[in-house]
Amino acid sequence: EYRGRTSVHLDAFHWVQRDSYLPQGAQGLKAVTKYKLGYDPVEVDPEDMVRFAMEKPTHMASYSVSDAVATYYLYEKYVHMFIFSLATIIPMSPEDVLRKGSGTLCETLLMVQACTKSIICPNKQVDALEKFHDGHLLESETYIGGKVECLETGVYRSDFEYDFDMKPTAYQELIDNVDRDLTFAIEVEGGMDRRKITNYDIIKDEIIESLEMLRDRPVRKERPYVYHLDVGAMYPNIILTNRLQPSAIVDDATCAACAHHRSTNGCKRPMTWVWRGDYNPASRGE
Repeated sequence: EYRGRTSVHLDAFHWVQRDSYLPQGAQGLKAVTKYKLGYDPVEVDPEDMVRFAMEKPTHMASYSVSDAVATYYLYEKYVHMFIFSLATIIPMSPEDVLRKGSGTLCETLLMVQACTKSIICPNKQVDALEKFHDGHLLESETYIGGKVECLETGVYRSDFEYDFDMKPTAYQELIDNVDRDLTFAIEVEGGMDRRKITNYDIIKDEIIESLEMLRDRPVRKERPYVYHLDVGAMYPNIILTNRLQPSAIVDDATCAACAHHRSTNGCKRPMTWVWRGDYNPASRGE
Protein backbone atom coordinates (compact mmCIF):
# COMPACT_ATOMS: atom_id res chain seq x y z
CA GLU A 1 0.00 0.00 0.00
CA TYR A 2 1.09 3.59 -0.57
CA ARG A 3 1.92 5.85 2.36
CA GLY A 4 3.18 9.37 1.76
CA ARG A 5 2.66 13.09 2.26
CA THR A 6 1.50 13.91 -1.26
CA SER A 7 -1.73 11.89 -1.25
CA VAL A 8 -4.10 10.11 1.12
CA HIS A 9 -4.58 6.35 0.90
CA LEU A 10 -7.62 5.12 2.84
CA ASP A 11 -8.20 1.37 2.78
CA ALA A 12 -11.81 0.42 3.51
CA PHE A 13 -10.66 -2.97 4.84
CA HIS A 14 -8.90 -1.28 7.78
CA TRP A 15 -12.21 0.36 8.71
CA VAL A 16 -13.94 -3.03 8.51
CA GLN A 17 -11.38 -4.61 10.82
CA ARG A 18 -11.48 -1.91 13.52
CA ASP A 19 -14.81 -0.07 13.34
CA SER A 20 -17.39 -2.32 11.67
CA TYR A 21 -17.80 -4.59 14.75
CA LEU A 22 -18.41 -7.55 12.47
CA PRO A 23 -17.16 -11.01 13.52
CA GLN A 24 -13.89 -12.30 12.11
CA GLY A 25 -15.58 -14.59 9.61
CA ALA A 26 -17.85 -11.85 8.23
CA GLN A 27 -15.25 -9.26 7.21
CA GLY A 28 -15.11 -10.19 3.52
CA LEU A 29 -16.51 -7.81 0.93
CA LYS A 30 -19.62 -9.91 0.26
CA ALA A 31 -20.56 -10.13 3.95
CA VAL A 32 -19.81 -6.46 4.63
CA THR A 33 -21.94 -5.44 1.63
CA LYS A 34 -24.83 -7.53 2.94
CA TYR A 35 -24.65 -6.33 6.58
CA LYS A 36 -23.62 -2.69 6.09
CA LEU A 37 -25.08 -1.69 2.71
CA GLY A 38 -28.18 -3.85 2.96
CA TYR A 39 -28.10 -5.68 -0.37
CA ASP A 40 -26.74 -8.92 -1.74
CA PRO A 41 -23.93 -8.39 -4.27
CA VAL A 42 -23.91 -10.12 -7.64
CA GLU A 43 -22.35 -13.57 -7.38
CA VAL A 44 -21.48 -16.09 -10.08
CA ASP A 45 -20.40 -19.68 -9.56
CA PRO A 46 -16.85 -20.16 -10.88
CA GLU A 47 -18.00 -23.14 -12.96
CA ASP A 48 -20.54 -20.96 -14.80
CA MET A 49 -18.22 -18.07 -15.62
CA VAL A 50 -17.10 -19.28 -19.07
CA ARG A 51 -20.63 -20.21 -20.11
CA PHE A 52 -22.11 -16.94 -18.82
CA ALA A 53 -19.41 -14.97 -20.64
CA MET A 54 -20.84 -16.29 -23.90
CA GLU A 55 -24.52 -16.53 -23.01
CA LYS A 56 -24.99 -13.64 -20.51
CA PRO A 57 -22.30 -11.04 -21.17
CA THR A 58 -24.35 -8.28 -19.50
CA HIS A 59 -24.65 -10.31 -16.31
CA MET A 60 -20.93 -10.98 -16.29
CA ALA A 61 -20.20 -7.30 -16.92
CA SER A 62 -22.27 -6.30 -13.88
CA TYR A 63 -20.52 -9.03 -11.86
CA SER A 64 -17.08 -7.73 -12.86
CA VAL A 65 -17.81 -4.25 -11.49
CA SER A 66 -19.99 -5.29 -8.51
CA ASP A 67 -17.02 -5.49 -6.14
CA ALA A 68 -15.78 -2.06 -7.20
CA VAL A 69 -19.27 -0.56 -6.80
CA ALA A 70 -19.71 -2.13 -3.36
CA THR A 71 -16.28 -0.90 -2.22
CA TYR A 72 -17.03 2.62 -3.48
CA TYR A 73 -20.37 2.91 -1.70
CA LEU A 74 -18.92 1.38 1.48
CA TYR A 75 -16.18 4.00 1.43
CA GLU A 76 -18.56 6.88 0.66
CA LYS A 77 -21.11 5.90 3.30
CA TYR A 78 -18.89 4.83 6.20
CA VAL A 79 -15.19 5.56 5.74
CA HIS A 80 -14.74 8.99 4.14
CA MET A 81 -16.68 11.31 6.44
CA PHE A 82 -15.91 9.22 9.54
CA ILE A 83 -12.13 9.32 9.11
CA PHE A 84 -11.88 12.97 8.08
CA SER A 85 -14.20 14.01 10.91
CA LEU A 86 -11.98 12.20 13.42
CA ALA A 87 -8.91 13.82 11.85
CA THR A 88 -10.30 17.28 12.73
CA ILE A 89 -10.10 16.54 16.48
CA ILE A 90 -7.21 14.04 16.57
CA PRO A 91 -3.86 15.51 15.50
CA MET A 92 -2.95 12.70 13.13
CA SER A 93 -2.97 12.23 9.39
CA PRO A 94 -6.03 10.45 7.97
CA GLU A 95 -3.94 7.34 7.30
CA ASP A 96 -2.97 7.10 10.98
CA VAL A 97 -6.53 7.82 12.15
CA LEU A 98 -7.67 4.90 10.00
CA ARG A 99 -4.91 2.45 10.90
CA LYS A 100 -4.08 3.13 14.55
CA GLY A 101 -5.92 1.26 17.30
CA SER A 102 -8.77 2.82 19.23
CA GLY A 103 -6.59 2.98 22.36
CA THR A 104 -3.95 5.06 20.55
CA LEU A 105 -6.60 7.43 19.17
CA CYS A 106 -8.15 7.84 22.64
CA GLU A 107 -4.75 8.43 24.20
CA THR A 108 -3.93 11.10 21.58
CA LEU A 109 -7.26 12.84 22.15
CA LEU A 110 -6.69 12.79 25.92
CA MET A 111 -3.24 14.32 25.47
CA VAL A 112 -4.75 17.07 23.29
CA GLN A 113 -7.25 17.87 26.03
CA ALA A 114 -4.47 17.77 28.61
CA CYS A 115 -2.50 20.29 26.55
CA THR A 116 -5.44 22.70 26.26
CA LYS A 117 -6.16 22.42 30.01
CA SER A 118 -2.45 22.81 30.95
CA ILE A 119 -2.36 19.34 32.53
CA ILE A 120 1.06 17.70 32.67
CA CYS A 121 1.33 14.17 31.28
CA PRO A 122 4.32 12.10 30.14
CA ASN A 123 5.49 12.68 26.60
CA LYS A 124 4.44 10.14 24.02
CA GLN A 125 7.28 7.75 23.33
CA VAL A 126 8.35 7.94 19.69
CA ASP A 127 9.88 4.74 18.35
CA ALA A 128 12.80 4.77 15.97
CA LEU A 129 12.02 4.21 12.28
CA GLU A 130 14.27 1.15 12.07
CA LYS A 131 15.16 -1.30 14.84
CA PHE A 132 17.02 -4.58 14.58
CA HIS A 133 17.04 -7.68 16.77
CA ASP A 134 19.79 -10.27 16.23
CA GLY A 135 20.34 -8.91 12.73
CA HIS A 136 16.65 -9.00 11.73
CA LEU A 137 14.51 -5.95 11.01
CA LEU A 138 11.81 -5.51 13.65
CA GLU A 139 8.29 -5.13 12.31
CA SER A 140 6.72 -4.44 15.71
CA GLU A 141 7.61 -4.63 19.39
CA THR A 142 5.63 -4.40 22.58
CA TYR A 143 5.78 -5.17 26.29
CA ILE A 144 3.66 -7.75 28.08
CA GLY A 145 2.97 -7.78 31.80
CA GLY A 146 1.34 -4.46 32.69
CA LYS A 147 -1.79 -4.95 34.74
CA VAL A 148 -4.44 -2.41 35.72
CA GLU A 149 -6.86 -3.27 38.50
CA CYS A 150 -10.40 -2.02 38.00
CA LEU A 151 -13.05 -1.78 40.70
CA GLU A 152 -15.92 -2.97 38.56
CA THR A 153 -16.64 -2.46 34.90
CA GLY A 154 -19.69 -0.55 33.76
CA VAL A 155 -21.33 2.84 34.01
CA TYR A 156 -22.35 4.20 37.42
CA ARG A 157 -25.04 6.86 37.57
CA SER A 158 -26.03 9.09 40.48
CA ASP A 159 -29.75 8.39 40.11
CA PHE A 160 -29.48 4.61 40.69
CA GLU A 161 -28.86 2.88 44.01
CA TYR A 162 -25.86 0.53 44.26
CA ASP A 163 -24.63 -1.87 46.93
CA PHE A 164 -21.49 -0.73 48.77
CA ASP A 165 -19.34 -2.78 51.15
CA MET A 166 -16.75 -0.51 52.77
CA LYS A 167 -13.85 -0.93 55.20
CA PRO A 168 -14.52 0.52 58.68
CA THR A 169 -10.78 0.66 59.44
CA ALA A 170 -10.19 2.94 56.46
CA TYR A 171 -12.82 5.41 57.70
CA GLN A 172 -11.33 5.31 61.19
CA GLU A 173 -7.96 6.23 59.71
CA LEU A 174 -9.58 9.18 57.94
CA ILE A 175 -11.19 10.30 61.20
CA ASP A 176 -7.87 10.10 63.05
CA ASN A 177 -6.13 12.22 60.40
CA VAL A 178 -8.90 14.75 59.71
CA ASP A 179 -6.92 17.64 61.21
CA ARG A 180 -3.89 16.84 59.07
CA ASP A 181 -5.95 16.57 55.89
CA LEU A 182 -7.90 19.78 56.54
CA THR A 183 -4.69 21.66 57.33
CA PHE A 184 -3.15 20.47 54.07
CA ALA A 185 -6.26 21.47 52.09
CA ILE A 186 -6.44 24.93 53.69
CA GLU A 187 -2.78 25.94 53.93
CA VAL A 188 -1.02 24.05 51.13
CA GLU A 189 -3.74 23.85 48.47
CA GLY A 190 -5.78 26.90 49.49
CA GLY A 191 -2.88 29.12 50.55
CA MET A 192 -4.67 30.42 53.69
CA ASP A 193 -3.92 30.36 57.41
CA ARG A 194 -6.01 27.76 59.25
CA ARG A 195 -6.24 29.96 62.35
CA LYS A 196 -8.20 32.53 60.33
CA ILE A 197 -10.97 30.05 59.53
CA THR A 198 -13.79 31.00 61.91
CA ASN A 199 -16.01 27.93 61.40
CA TYR A 200 -13.18 25.36 61.26
CA ASP A 201 -14.46 23.33 64.24
CA ILE A 202 -18.02 23.25 62.88
CA ILE A 203 -16.94 21.94 59.48
CA LYS A 204 -14.55 19.47 61.12
CA ASP A 205 -17.34 18.07 63.33
CA GLU A 206 -19.65 17.69 60.30
CA ILE A 207 -16.97 15.76 58.41
CA ILE A 208 -16.26 13.50 61.38
CA GLU A 209 -19.97 12.86 61.88
CA SER A 210 -20.35 11.83 58.23
CA LEU A 211 -17.30 9.56 58.40
CA GLU A 212 -18.52 7.94 61.62
CA MET A 213 -21.88 7.22 60.02
CA LEU A 214 -20.13 5.46 57.15
CA ARG A 215 -17.80 3.63 59.55
CA ASP A 216 -20.62 2.33 61.75
CA ARG A 217 -22.72 1.07 58.82
CA PRO A 218 -20.28 -0.03 56.11
CA VAL A 219 -22.74 -2.22 54.18
CA ARG A 220 -25.25 0.11 52.59
CA LYS A 221 -27.25 0.89 49.47
CA GLU A 222 -26.60 4.41 48.21
CA ARG A 223 -26.85 6.65 45.16
CA PRO A 224 -23.24 7.47 44.33
CA TYR A 225 -21.93 10.93 43.53
CA VAL A 226 -19.12 9.49 41.41
CA TYR A 227 -19.64 8.86 37.71
CA HIS A 228 -17.44 5.89 36.84
CA LEU A 229 -17.08 5.09 33.15
CA ASP A 230 -14.80 2.23 32.23
CA VAL A 231 -14.27 1.15 28.62
CA GLY A 232 -11.39 -0.64 27.00
CA ALA A 233 -10.15 2.42 25.15
CA MET A 234 -9.70 4.31 28.41
CA TYR A 235 -6.82 2.08 29.49
CA PRO A 236 -4.17 4.30 27.81
CA ASN A 237 -5.25 7.11 30.13
CA ILE A 238 -4.85 4.78 33.14
CA ILE A 239 -1.44 3.73 31.83
CA LEU A 240 -0.43 7.39 31.52
CA THR A 241 -1.62 8.48 34.95
CA ASN A 242 -0.10 5.45 36.67
CA ARG A 243 3.10 5.73 34.62
CA LEU A 244 2.92 2.14 33.46
CA GLN A 245 4.27 2.69 29.96
CA PRO A 246 7.75 1.21 29.39
CA SER A 247 9.36 4.65 29.08
CA ALA A 248 8.46 5.23 32.75
CA ILE A 249 10.28 2.13 33.96
CA VAL A 250 13.53 2.92 35.77
CA ASP A 251 16.38 0.84 37.14
CA ASP A 252 17.70 0.56 40.70
CA ALA A 253 20.31 3.29 40.15
CA THR A 254 17.62 5.81 39.19
CA CYS A 255 15.54 4.88 42.24
CA ALA A 256 18.51 5.20 44.57
CA ALA A 257 19.10 8.80 43.46
CA CYS A 258 15.42 9.76 43.80
CA ALA A 259 14.26 11.94 46.69
CA HIS A 260 11.14 9.78 47.11
CA HIS A 261 13.08 6.53 47.46
CA ARG A 262 11.44 5.44 50.70
CA SER A 263 9.15 2.52 51.37
CA THR A 264 6.56 4.78 53.02
CA ASN A 265 5.91 6.64 49.76
CA GLY A 266 4.57 3.60 47.94
CA CYS A 267 6.13 4.88 44.74
CA LYS A 268 7.39 1.60 43.37
CA ARG A 269 5.11 -0.69 41.45
CA PRO A 270 7.18 -3.80 40.65
CA MET A 271 5.98 -5.71 37.61
CA THR A 272 7.37 -8.48 35.49
CA TRP A 273 7.72 -7.10 31.97
CA VAL A 274 8.37 -9.32 28.99
CA TRP A 275 9.54 -7.89 25.67
CA ARG A 276 7.90 -9.28 22.55
CA GLY A 277 8.98 -8.46 19.02
CA ASP A 278 7.93 -9.56 15.54
CA TYR A 279 10.82 -9.45 13.12
CA ASN A 280 11.39 -10.06 9.42
CA PRO A 281 13.01 -13.47 8.79
CA ALA A 282 15.42 -11.93 6.30
CA SER A 283 18.79 -11.04 7.80
CA ARG A 284 20.53 -7.68 7.41
CA GLY A 285 22.65 -9.01 4.57
CA GLU A 286 19.68 -10.44 2.70
